[in-house]
Amino acid sequence: MSDCPNPRHLLITRPEVLKARIGPAFSKIPEWFVRQVIVPFVITRLALLLVGWLGVRLLPLPVTFPSAWEIGPDGNKHTVVNHISPTSHPWVNMLSRWDAGWYVEIARDGYHYEPGSASNTAFFPLYPLLIRAIHALLFLPANDYWWLVTAIALSNIALLVGLTYFRALLAIDFDEEIASRAIFYLLIFPTTFFFSGVYSESLFLALILGAFYYARNNRWLLAGIFAGLGTLTRSQGMILALPLLIEYLRERNFSLRKIGWNITAFALIPAALFAFALFLKVRFGSWTVVFDVQRTWGRHLMWPWHPLAWFLRYAPALSPEHHDKLDFCFLLLLLGAAIAGLRRLRVAYSVYMWAAVVFFSCWGMFGYIPRFDLVIFPLFIVLALVGPQSRAFHLGYVVASSMLAALFMLMHSQWNWVA
Repeated sequence: MSDCPNPRHLLITRPEVLKARIGPAFSKIPEWFVRQVIVPFVITRLALLLVGWLGVRLLPLPVTFPSAWEIGPDGNKHTVVNHISPTSHPWVNMLSRWDAGWYVEIARDGYHYEPGSASNTAFFPLYPLLIRAIHALLFLPANDYWWLVTAIALSNIALLVGLTYFRALLAIDFDEEIASRAIFYLLIFPTTFFFSGVYSESLFLALILGAFYYARNNRWLLAGIFAGLGTLTRSQGMILALPLLIEYLRERNFSLRKIGWNITAFALIPAALFAFALFLKVRFGSWTVVFDVQRTWGRHLMWPWHPLAWFLRYAPALSPEHHDKLDFCFLLLLLGAAIAGLRRLRVAYSVYMWAAVVFFSCWGMFGYIPRFDLVIFPLFIVLALVGPQSRAFHLGYVVASSMLAALFMLMHSQWNWVA
C-alpha cells in the first residue's frame, strides 16, 4: 500500500488542513453580507421556527378549517382532526399552510380548472415551475414531504438573494445604517414568515429588487427580464412597468431624443402576462380564467372606494374569524409610507408604492394586504429613514412588529388565517 496520506483523511483528522482549504473561500465573502444579510436572516428565521414549535407544543389552537392537512409519518398529506400533531414533521408542517397545497399541486400535477369552483389557475407559474425543476434535478422522492421541503428551500434561498439585491440597491443611495435598518425592519415585519414558507413572496421580492437594481445601473435588458419573471410569479408584477418606465425616462431627463433601443425591454412585462394568459386560453378555452377563479374567493377588480365604503359601513369587530380592521391598518401603513415617501424617496420608488396602494385597494377586500405589503420594498426604506430620527419610533416598531410576527406565526402554523 502507498505511504502517501489520504487527502480526505487529513481533512477529517487535521482541522488545520480543513481550515486551510475552506478559509480562502470564506475570506472572499463580504463582511457586509454576513453582518447585514446572513446574521439577521438566520436569527429571525430561527426565532419564527421556535415560536411555531413552542406554539404547537404548549399552546395548541383548535383547527376549524375543514380542508386542513398535515404531513404524516409516512411523508404524505393527511386530514387534520381538531389539532395539529406536535410530533409529525413539525418543522415542515408549520411552514406549509393554505396556499402551499396549491403550489405543490401545480408543481406536481400541473394546472386544472373547473368553472365556478376554486382552482389552482389563480396562481402564477414561475414559483411552482422552479419547485418542479429542483425536485426533478435532485431526484427527490415523490411524496408530499419532499415536495414541500423543496419549496421551503427555494423560498429561503430566494429570500437570501432578495436581501442581497436589497442591500445592493440601498447602497446606491444610502449609508450602512439605513441599509441595515431597512433589511432588519423587513425581516421582522409582522407577516415575515411568508418569506420562509411555501409562498411565492420571497421569489417575487428577489425578482423585483433585481429589476430595480439593474434599472438603477442602466442595464435595462436584465431589468426587463427580472420584471418579466416577476410578472410570471405574482399578478402584482404588472405594476412594475410604470415605476421602471419613470426611472428609465428620469435617467434621460424625460427627453424623447435620448430614448434608445433598450426601451424594448419593457415589452417583456406584458409579454410574460400575455404568455400565461395564452397558455390558459389554449389549455382551458378562456382568456379570463384567472379572473374567474379569483371570484370564487370573493376577489374581483373594482373601483378602490367600493371596498373602503363597505369597510366603513360593515366591518365586523376584530375576532379570530374577522381581521378586517387589522388588515385595513396595513393598508393605512402603506398609504402613510407612500405619503411620507413623496419627499424622501426616488420618484420611481414612490410611484411603485402608490401603484401598490391603488392595486391592492381594487381587489374588493383587504384580507391579503398584510402579506402583500411584504414585497413593497420602498415601505421599509421609508421606515428605515424615520427610525434614526426617533428612538421611540424604532423601539415601538421593533416591539410591535416582533410581537405581531410571533402571534401571526403561531396562528398560521396551526391553520388559523392571517393573510
